[in-house]
Amino acid sequence: MQSEGNIIFVGMKISERLSEQLDSSKPSMKPFFKENNPEYLQIMQIDNNEYIGKVIESGSSLESISNILMNVKTMLKMICNNFYFADNAITIMALTPMSSRTYY
Repeated sequence: MQSEGNIIFVGMKISERLSEQLDSSKPSMKPFFKENNPEYLQIMQIDNNEYIGKVIESGSSLESISNILMNVKTMLKMICNNFYFADNAITIMALTPMSSRTYY
């Protein structure tokens, strides 16, 4: 059952080092996280921290969440090929409706 307006965010907290890697990524990679396109990564402010990842609707299947998780990992590795992140760095968060959160 889908919860009205709630979303799931799959991504990771942007550390200072990751931020530097994102800023210094190739210009051809910028659209993968700089544009407001749900097909690509989104940078979001959540609880006073910045995160990068993808938003999906609540009520998504475990298979869909798993696919998004792999997609986020793949995109981050493409954008920041010199950045190492542990598999457990990617988190899944349930968020309240968009109107009560700040998004980039």
